[in-house]
Amino acid sequence: MHSSLAAALFFLLPLSLAANILITVGDGKLVFSPSVVTANVGDTLSFSYYPRNHSVAQSSFADPCHPLGNGGFFSGFQPLSAGPGPVEFVVQVNDTNPIWIYCSQPKDSHCQNGMAMVVNQPASPSPNTLDAYKLAAAKTSNSTSPSQVTGGVFVSRNSTSTTGRNSTVSLIGAGYGPSLSSSSNSSSTSSGSGTGFYGSKTGLGNGNGSSSGSSSGSGSRTKSGSGSGTVSSSTTGGTSAPSPLTFKGAASKTRTGIIGASVVCGVAVLVVFSLV
Repeated sequence: MHSSLAAALFFLLPLSLAANILITVGDGKLVFSPSVVTANVGDTLSFSYYPRNHSVAQSSFADPCHPLGNGGFFSGFQPLSAGPGPVEFVVQVNDTNPIWIYCSQPKDSHCQNGMAMVVNQPASPSPNTLDAYKLAAAKTSNSTSPSQVTGGVFVSRNSTSTTGRNSTVSLIGAGYGPSLSSSSNSSSTSSGSGTGFYGSKTGLGNGNGSSSGSSSGSGSRTKSGSGSGTVSSSTTGGTSAPSPLTFKGAASKTRTGIIGASVVCGVAVLVVFSLV
């Protein structure tokens, strides 16, 4: 009995400790900020975009400004007139190997002018540093991009819980089409569905009336794809609190650190009482 509870605590603890690392893309300069990041397995990287038109692409140290031949991630281009943009591109860290990242915008040679970063930079005395990557990037003649968005998901910056008579939850597809939102209040029931690069969403509230709507997005610079995901929300007494987002894809992001920590604390209490 005791060993089972201890094992459950052991496996739940890493879930509560996973971090979400926010990285700004652009913000007035050709930079990622921070440009050197340390991340653990299970952590997520959330890229927040600023004007004018940037991308996030993974490369190797040996071939800067060009995408990985296999695997890797690419956000596509995010044209903006003001920032931060409405969505974040989220990538999950699957190991602690170095991740070299660049902006593949060819106009003004963003990568060649130093718009690059690294996750889990090799320790000294390794010569593979971000400064060395930037020096090699400056010597490349051009930047290239993958043919389609891959390796991550787009999450609306407004996809957190809200309180009030009305609330809206949005899930963005591939970053090129409009978002689909569903809203509810204390006297109506609404539902909606739509598709994007990574999936669809539905919402449901409680009340007397009904309404529905749908929306879809399409790619303008990349191939489109499809997948599935869900978002749900409920309203009671004028308060709406959507559940965490769930995605199918190469990465996921859930804003459930507090819930995970609560579960761990609960299991820890059970362990203590069982031992007593």
